[in-house]
Amino acid sequence: MYTLGSLILMAILLGAVMPVFNSLTHTLKLDTVIRRIPIIGAHTALAISILLVWALDVTFVSAWTGDMRSSWMTICVDGCIVYGMVPVKDAIVSFISRGLSGLRAA
Repeated sequence: MYTLGSLILMAILLGAVMPVFNSLTHTLKLDTVIRRIPIIGAHTALAISILLVWALDVTFVSAWTGDMRSSWMTICVDGCIVYGMVPVKDAIVSFISRGLSGLRAA
């Protein structure tokens, strides 16, 4: 249960980091250059997710499966999992907001 919560928190953090990254690259006029790079340009959020997992030094996969062959594999897989949790985070936020809007003050 804690793992699911930490994955959702990491997805929220990724959602907070991406607008900052986008505005920074737009200010520095690097956004068009990054978009033109074939693989990185289309998957910038995934790359930022992997860098976020690396910078924060968190692991999710090794808690489930044990250590992988190399530490870079764990970082990449954990970043992909965090990136994949973004739709789950969006669904949870939507569910909570619909539930709270249904409440009425007595």
